[in-house]
Amino acid sequence: MRTIEATDKLVSIWISREAPPGRRELLALVRQTLEERGLAPWPETEAECFRTEQDTLIIARPGRAILGFWFGELESLLAGAFACGDGESSLYALPEGYLLTVDRTSAPPALWEYGQERAVSADWERHADEQGMTLLRGAALADLRRYFSR
Repeated sequence: MRTIEATDKLVSIWISREAPPGRRELLALVRQTLEERGLAPWPETEAECFRTEQDTLIIARPGRAILGFWFGELESLLAGAFACGDGESSLYALPEGYLLTVDRTSAPPALWEYGQERAVSADWERHADEQGMTLLRGAALADLRRYFSR
């Protein structure tokens, strides 16, 4: 038995006496639910799954569509940052360089010129936070320009 509620910002699915869906099936179920209700599917989805013995609760919401850009050295990172405007962005330290994440809808062309695009997910960002790799969170582009301007 399934009980489903959906809006353009949230989908909740209560599954009773069924095996919980895997990640791929869960995302397909959320997409199908949105389409059946005449709502636009989300480009990215964040979902949480809570399980008891016979019941499963799924809570899904639109995910943040992010892009990552790898820079091998500080100079190329700063060149990219100085050629960009403000926007939501975060910076991470990697063993081989830096990773800058930006919102997909506002990624400026300069980032492709100075950096290399890398796949990044919200799960990876949480992992990076847990591992202490986060250098700047939220406004990294503006912070870099402020810290390294004359």
